[in-house]
Amino acid sequence: MHKSNQQGVAAVEFTIMLPFLLLTIFATAELGRAIYQYNTLTKLVRDAARYLANTADIRVTTNLPDPLSDANCGNCITETKNLLVYGNVNGSGSPLLYGLSTSNVSIAVSPSGTRRLLVSASYSWQPLFGDSLSTFGLGGSIDLGFNLNTSYAVTAL
Repeated sequence: MHKSNQQGVAAVEFTIMLPFLLLTIFATAELGRAIYQYNTLTKLVRDAARYLANTADIRVTTNLPDPLSDANCGNCITETKNLLVYGNVNGSGSPLLYGLSTSNVSIAVSPSGTRRLLVSASYSWQPLFGDSLSTFGLGGSIDLGFNLNTSYAVTAL
């Protein structure tokens, strides 16, 4: 008789724990996706900076042109931004990270008057399962997106 009283307990316990289990699984998947996208962004910035180091100084002088612009370096700024965003210098195709554009990329000579180049990118990461978390009337919703920022410094060759 004791066994018949306990038949539905496991189903009830599973029903109670299922939302917490699903929340844990989805949160872990989103965290892994964020880390993957940050790693991808870091690799893209590093590769673009290495390309820029080889193409920034077409005059082969002691200092880079000040200010560094496409006119001074044979279109190297635009090509570097395209390489970072699209994976090619032509700027054709779709972005390698959804939502990343050339306006998210900045290139500077830092400090000014040297051969040191700094390539930076800012990417607005958004989760797949909604961009905000409801507080169920206990205040404003919580934004789940955040910026991924990365920089890489190289010396022009």
